[in-house]
Amino acid sequence: AKEKVLRKEASPLLYFMELKLMDIKVVAAYTGFWTWQIRRHLHPVIFQKLSDRRLQRYAEVFEVSVNDLKSMIQE
Repeated sequence: AKEKVLRKEASPLLYFMELKLMDIKVVAAYTGFWTWQIRRHLHPVIFQKLSDRRLQRYAEVFEVSVNDLKSMIQE
């Protein structure tokens, strides 16, 4: 997953989903987003356009800051 993100084939969401052992349905349950929205957010171009409010919801689920989510850093 990390390699895909570094090659710009996927967004950092994929990395954090694999790191936390979550699939799209689990992330959807925690964030309140539809599964199709999460699949769409896995594309780097779409991910870059997400608002800070949406990114904050993902950051809370993955227990990282928004900046860490954007830069793919885990603590």
